This record gives sequence, structure tokens and C-alpha cells, in this order.
Amino acid sequence: MCLAALFIGTSTAAMVQPTNMLVTSTKATTGIKQTSRDQIELKYYDPDTLSSVVGIEGGTPPYKWKSAIRLTQDELSPYKTWNITQVVIGFGEDYAEGPMNVTIFIYAKGTATKPGSVIVKDTWAILNGTQLITVPLITPVSLSVTGREEVWVAISYTQNVDMTHYAFVDAGPAVVGKGDWIYLNNVWQEIHSTIDSNWAIGAVVEGQGLATIAIANVKGPTGIKADVQNTGDVDANNVVWSIAVKGGILGKINKTASGVETTLVAHNTLAISLPMFFGFGKISIVIKAHAANAQEVSATKSAFVLGPFVVGIK
Repeated sequence: MCLAALFIGTSTAAMVQPTNMLVTSTKATTGIKQTSRDQIELKYYDPDTLSSVVGIEGGTPPYKWKSAIRLTQDELSPYKTWNITQVVIGFGEDYAEGPMNVTIFIYAKGTATKPGSVIVKDTWAILNGTQLITVPLITPVSLSVTGREEVWVAISYTQNVDMTHYAFVDAGPAVVGKGDWIYLNNVWQEIHSTIDSNWAIGAVVEGQGLATIAIANVKGPTGIKADVQNTGDVDANNVVWSIAVKGGILGKINKTASGVETTLVAHNTLAISLPMFFGFGKISIVIKAHAANAQEVSATKSAFVLGPFVVGIK
């Protein structure tokens, strides 16, 4: 398939090609629902830069196509015991056709360029107006099932009028491989070579809430010691931590330590350390920690090493 040339602005223009993507410009209303700790929208688009809407032109309607995002382990791993319960869709109603019926597809993990099997496709909605619309799924999707450590979220359009525009995109740049997939003419492909943007699609996940971890009390004087604190109300699972020290005269110091704690109970502290080492000169200290249900945190410090002693940490 050959994509049309795209013109972004207040006017609409495109080369006529069989079943091509057409872009015009308008402005979406923003104001996505504010989420609580146990309800989070996973997305790639910037809601403040939604100004262009995409449709199909150049063939014979009706056009059947999908816009989609691919959520990988990078995005989903903190929420692997949660459920996808809603989908957010950026929609721009076109006067030539008015409201549109869409179907929401959730796919299991496939390859880097194609989704796997369909998990659910039982939710449809009538979209109207020009806005971000939150659609509850009839069947929530559990992320704890094998094969759902990565999912694709797709919106299926049946466009009955040529040169109309519906699916919002942001100002980019596209999150390549994730934020800009389209299914057209029976082929999955990305749109960033034509329009460097992300679809306004979000998956709302719900669960018990994330754990909240922090790094505190970094100190010497022999080796490096610190605390990983669970500052929230949810136990942190599979806490992974690391300490890296580099520097010294001629860069001779390069020490690391790491570990895993199965559970860090809410409001408790895990003491971590890097054993005593020797050297001289200025060093940098980088401490990181994350959990299966908590985002990564890090702390970067500088200090001096005088033989076996670490001093002046700041």
C-alpha cells in the first residue's frame, strides 16, 4: 500500500491513491479523567498537542481500518496483576458523516510488527463530538494471564464517506514500534514515515494500587550504605536494587552491588550496601531500585575516597 502525501494545517489536501490515509487539522478538547492510584491511563500521546485527525480516502467506501497502540513489558510490568477496564479514544467528528460506530479490539502478545490473537472484541461505542472519549470495556482484560505481558489496543473504524477524518494524533514524535500502528488493506504498519505522531489511544488499567519506593540515607564511611523505603500503603514485590560506584584517580574505581528482596512491606525499610573498597579521588554513586509493582527510583551522589573511607557524600 502507498500512503498519500499528508498536509497538516487548517486545510485538507492529499494525493489521490487507492485507500490512503488522509489528515486534516482541528482541535480536540482535552481534560482526561484524573486518575487515582489504582486507576492509571497508559498512553503514548500528548493530550496537550492533539490537533490533527486522520481518515481514509482515495478508494471506494466503506473503508475498514484500525488504529492501534502496542503496550509492551516496559509499560505493563508494574501492572501485571491489574485489569484493563476502559479505553480512551481521541475522536474528531466530521460533519460529512457525523457520529461513528467503532469496535474496540484487545490483542495478546504477537511479534514486534503484528499482534497476537484477539482477547476481546465485544465492546462497541457510538463516538460523537470532538473530544477524548472514555469507553468502559464490557469484558475487562486481566494482565495476569500468560501472553498478556504485552497487548495491542486497537480501534476498528468503518468509514462510510470518502475524505472524512476521525482518529486524533498528537504532534509527535511517534514512539516508534508502539504508538502509531495502523491496519489497512489487511496489513499492519506504522505511520511515522508519513506523519510522525501517536494515536490518541489510552488503556485504563485498574488494580490494588502501586507500591511507592524511595532511596534515602546514603552514607559511608566504609563502603556505601543506603535504605530502600516503601513509603506507600501497598507491599512492594520483587524489589531489585543496585549500587554502582565509579571514579577515583585514573578511573580505577569501578564497584557494583545488587540484590533482590521478595517483599518489602508497606512503610518498612530495606537496608542495602556495597562492601568496603579502596582507592583515592572523587567518585560518583548511583543507586537504583524498582519493584514488580513500583516504578524505578534512583539517587545520584558524589563523594571522595581516601583509602578505605568514603567521605563528603552529597
